[in-house]
Amino acid sequence: METANAQHASAARSRDEGRRFRSAVSHSLDGFTPTSVENPETLEGLSNSLAKIHGASLSAVPWGGGTRIGVGNVPSGYDVAIDLSSFTGEIEHEPGDMTVIANAGVTIGRLNNVLAAEGQRLAFEVGNPANATVGGSVASNAPGHRQSSTGGIRDWVIGMQTVLADGTVTKSGGRVVKNVQGYEMHRLNTGAFGTLGVISQVAFKLLPLPAEQQTIIAWFDEHDTAREVGMRFVNGLFMPEAITLVSGPAANKVISASGESAPAERTYALMARVGGGIRAVERQVNEVVGAIGAQGAIGYAVLSDDATAHAWNELDGVVYTAGLAVRFISRTSVALNAALDIESHPAIIDAGSVSSIVDLGFGSSTITATPPDDETVLRVARIIREKLSEKPGSYVIEKCPLNVKQDMDVFSDVGSSIDLMRRIKAEYDPTNTLNPGRFAGKI
Repeated sequence: METANAQHASAARSRDEGRRFRSAVSHSLDGFTPTSVENPETLEGLSNSLAKIHGASLSAVPWGGGTRIGVGNVPSGYDVAIDLSSFTGEIEHEPGDMTVIANAGVTIGRLNNVLAAEGQRLAFEVGNPANATVGGSVASNAPGHRQSSTGGIRDWVIGMQTVLADGTVTKSGGRVVKNVQGYEMHRLNTGAFGTLGVISQVAFKLLPLPAEQQTIIAWFDEHDTAREVGMRFVNGLFMPEAITLVSGPAANKVISASGESAPAERTYALMARVGGGIRAVERQVNEVVGAIGAQGAIGYAVLSDDATAHAWNELDGVVYTAGLAVRFISRTSVALNAALDIESHPAIIDAGSVSSIVDLGFGSSTITATPPDDETVLRVARIIREKLSEKPGSYVIEKCPLNVKQDMDVFSDVGSSIDLMRRIKAEYDPTNTLNPGRFAGKI
């Protein structure tokens, strides 16, 4: 008969096993459930975890906030999840230098709150900043609405600390902002989806927080009119911080989220965000409103702070809740035409509601669809892949069910670059420990 101490010990082991099981299940990915989850809180802990995984010839997938963990191919192996959500440490902000250093587990939302107290901000945006982490955002080169005016994450990373598959800690770049760009590993790791090393810390250069920001939303019943107005801003005297053309059901959703209503079933929404000094923003708002009125918009609104947040958050939500989301990057004219071609394809129209979100300044379009079942999603994904492959540019299927990933590479063909990418992977992760099979070319 068990003693009371033995019973308590057995119960404790059962609780621990239950927690480990739930943790492993919560880190399931593309049909894989890891056998264990590592939760390092220090650099030494992360290094030791990777050394242990490497020594046991296991494969690992790094996790941050999980907001973009679904982007990527099906892993060819997945034994251990490396959860970096507790790897936060202290944020090292130098307002005078306009730089900041943050650990991988710090969320973008928390980091911006710290910076805002000193009148500064990150130069880029990401979706779901409350959960998106520094490490995951940089590793996946997460897109954002301000790419029109400030570019992508890679443009603002000035230094990085990474831990290689065998536990070796490496550094590239630093806090000092330099104008000369060479072969820098922090740029290579940005957007490499954690296949070369686990990002543990990143240094960013920053921008001042604008004194004023304002979003204007307008809606049209003709795509060409909405497009013409949007491109007038892009090619005009000033570049809005963000300028986005939305079509399909997504257009009605963002209009409703802003507190307005669109009378037409087929509506095109144009969202423009301006920022700067108070007088400059006032002038820009007047110019935007004047251009909208002159081109015969059905309606427009200059949004309050709350309505602005609701509208942009709804736009992000369209992508997160879609059954299929494909992001295409090219020249703006190509991105616009690609979105139109796909939206008007009969098979795609029949498959379910299709929307497009086009960043007119940056030159990207995100096609979203909500087909009724996975087989229809696969059929639509094949059509979109075929259409986009005919055009100059690159695409990533950012949201899709497992059967799509099993059928195709979610990244577009990178051509002869794949040979160089494989050599770099072999150099930095020769045992194929980190995120195996998940990157372009199923590296």
